[in-house]
Amino acid sequence: MFSFSRMFRLFNPAVAVRDFREVWVQENPHRLRILLLSGAATFAIFGTMFGESHLIQPRPPEVTYITSYQGERSDAEIIAENIANQREKNERFAEADARREAARQAYEAVGSATGVDTDEARAEGEAERRQYERDLAEARARAISRWGTIDPETGAIVGPDQAESGQAEAPARNGPEQAAIDAGE
Repeated sequence: MFSFSRMFRLFNPAVAVRDFREVWVQENPHRLRILLLSGAATFAIFGTMFGESHLIQPRPPEVTYITSYQGERSDAEIIAENIANQREKNERFAEADARREAARQAYEAVGSATGVDTDEARAEGEAERRQYERDLAEARARAISRWGTIDPETGAIVGPDQAESGQAEAPARNGPEQAAIDAGE
């Protein structure tokens, strides 16, 4: 078995100093020349390393400009765009969930192949995910009860007082915008 105390006995600085003193005390006519040559070689190596300088220019930031929307957009156009964006966001989240599940399966395969018990880790991970989903649902419910929401299917505005009862109020504008929402466009 590996032991750190045994390793440190091999690299004891006191023993190294004692050995150096014994070798230094011995009579050797080349002792001073070897010392100077060793010092010069060390100085040359470290001097070369410290003398080199490589400055890497930072990458310029990627600027994403926010598109400006036309001021004359109707509520129906805004709601329709928000619904499309939400659907796209849900698709991205579904893809990310699929990738995470594939990664979990890969880790389980590696764990099973190496003899690691993966059942406990999976149960712990599922418990953490369930807790996260509960916290997220509670935060969503608090936000809806405070500010309301928009029904993603109809585009109807659901105020905070109707959110709990499930009633939806019609969007503020009527006419062609409302007809587009009602038609599901």
